[in-house]
Amino acid sequence: MRSVFTLCVAACLLSSARADVPPGLGHTITATRRLQNAIGDDDAWKKARYFHFDWVDEQGGERLPKRSYDWDRSTGRFRVEGAYEKGARYTVYFNVKSHEGDVWLAGKKVRDDAQRKKWLDAAYETFVNDSYWLIAPFKFQDHVYDIWVDWAGNGKGPNGESCYVEKMWFHDDVRPAPKGNYWLYIDDKSGLVVEWKLGSGGQNEAQTAYAWSDWKKVGPIMLASTRKGIGTSRVIRFENLKVTTDVDEAALTPPQ
Repeated sequence: MRSVFTLCVAACLLSSARADVPPGLGHTITATRRLQNAIGDDDAWKKARYFHFDWVDEQGGERLPKRSYDWDRSTGRFRVEGAYEKGARYTVYFNVKSHEGDVWLAGKKVRDDAQRKKWLDAAYETFVNDSYWLIAPFKFQDHVYDIWVDWAGNGKGPNGESCYVEKMWFHDDVRPAPKGNYWLYIDDKSGLVVEWKLGSGGQNEAQTAYAWSDWKKVGPIMLASTRKGIGTSRVIRFENLKVTTDVDEAALTPPQ
């Protein structure tokens, strides 16, 4: 297992000490470099400060109520809006650094501390999940989580693509992180993720798989807007994608 920090150090050593590189590490660095070149390097990722997106989950042909996000990566602020009981709307403003925020239900600010905490906790959990589904490949560059990467060999993508396979998981000693293990199938030609598989923590076998498609340039970076379940009817879509350096302050400012 190798951390991102270890990968960076090893990359500097490859040219002069290839005989000392552990088996598989060279492949891991190659795959990571191709992925970074394809989706956006560190400079592009730094410019990707403000995100807007709608999380859309379709299961069995039924489109579930969407969640709409605005997110400032720099300050940690995000806003999520969606529907709950009988179509009433909720809006949550939260800061992932301070863990403070406010909640509006059906247009009224929640004053009860216990109810507010319940909604804030739920909003944070969905935010961690939904944003990770969108930007998982950029976690190699995020430098926020303690990320571990291991070479998992070569494989075939959903359309027969020849792929590098990397296993990725997180240590959450400092802050909450996505749970479980993830296998990223990186097309060795395009450098883009074409599939990922997910497994529960502590298990070596992946349980579910999704094909990634509809890659496009969004602001300074590349994002895939569709995740289609392999062997299932589930499809996750990211709609109304927007990524900019400038922040929409109006979207992230709670009403007075």
